[in-house]
Amino acid sequence: MTSENKALTASEIPLALFSLGLPLTIAAFSLSGYAAPANLAETFATGLAVLGLILEMLRGNNESTAPLWFRAGIPAMLITWISFKYFSGYTHPLLEQLPLLMEAKPLIFLLVSALWLSLFPPPTTKQISFWSSWLALLICAEFILRFFIFHDPAMPSLLGTSSICGPILLVGFCATLHNSGENTFTRYLVLAGIFCTLGRDIIFAAILIMFIFGSKGGLKKFLLVLCMLLFGYLSLQVQEMTFINRQDLPSYWLWFSILELFANNPELLLTGFPLTVPLPLNVPASLWTIWHGQQQVWTGSGIYVFHLPPFWLHLLCSWGLGGFCAIAAAGTALYKRFPSVMLGSLLTTTIVCGLFSPLFYHPACALILFPAFITATSPEVCSFKFE
Repeated sequence: MTSENKALTASEIPLALFSLGLPLTIAAFSLSGYAAPANLAETFATGLAVLGLILEMLRGNNESTAPLWFRAGIPAMLITWISFKYFSGYTHPLLEQLPLLMEAKPLIFLLVSALWLSLFPPPTTKQISFWSSWLALLICAEFILRFFIFHDPAMPSLLGTSSICGPILLVGFCATLHNSGENTFTRYLVLAGIFCTLGRDIIFAAILIMFIFGSKGGLKKFLLVLCMLLFGYLSLQVQEMTFINRQDLPSYWLWFSILELFANNPELLLTGFPLTVPLPLNVPASLWTIWHGQQQVWTGSGIYVFHLPPFWLHLLCSWGLGGFCAIAAAGTALYKRFPSVMLGSLLTTTIVCGLFSPLFYHPACALILFPAFITATSPEVCSFKFE
């Protein structure tokens, strides 16, 4: 759990912002008794984009002796705050184009990542795993407090949901598999954090990655399976021994309902659903409160494609099977061109976590995943092949 530099480098700012800054901010709101703003992650992403633009304008300007955080950081925070505070009302005419703008989120996050990577080198594997390990440590601490100190078993949620924290932890876990002999402590710390999220899909993704890309020892794999079963049982215990977590009910309902729509209208598999038209679905009354808590809207406004959290379901409804084929082709071509353990494990993370996590449609996940994929294709990482 060591970073290569004692001081925070510019390459690490997106990692620090979304692996530690965002979860701690969410925890601060929760501990103060207030709900975190629904657009908190988007606000952080906007601030990162503004900071990148300011740094781009200051590139090559070495005349000022003021530190960079003072010349760029403070103006970026002020511009972001003023924009959300006083100018958000001017975006109301864009509401009619909201479905199209929401569908462009992965492209926007990709552009922000590209801007940052054009200014600074990609983060190293140690930097990625370093910030994920801090998030893992905090999640482990919350798990211990809930289960053993307060005797109040519950899903760790103080730092955010497992659908967001889980992929961030898995990215750090994938980074530890590069030159794994030097990252044993960090890898098992992040793995402990993954177990403590009690997210079964996240835990399954980590076990699958270890089976495919990890060590060959049979005893280690057996112990991992035992841990998966143990924490899987704990996840059932906090849900009153029901298989489905209450907060995941909307995602399960969406999967079954939309697959039924495709079964009745197979031609939609080719084209997907129109983005600007509500889906022919009505949220069951039993899910109204959960739906409002997650989407910040009531069911009367309709369910649009951008309301679908799971990445793969969202992609299928937006782009049909063409989107699936395009992503599969891109992933296959990328892995053939840059066959590294880290890249293979990141692709596995995307496949498994995309069933319930928004991934590239959420700024916290996207702005960590995109730089991680770039790092996984670097010559230093690709030189360590899977054996």
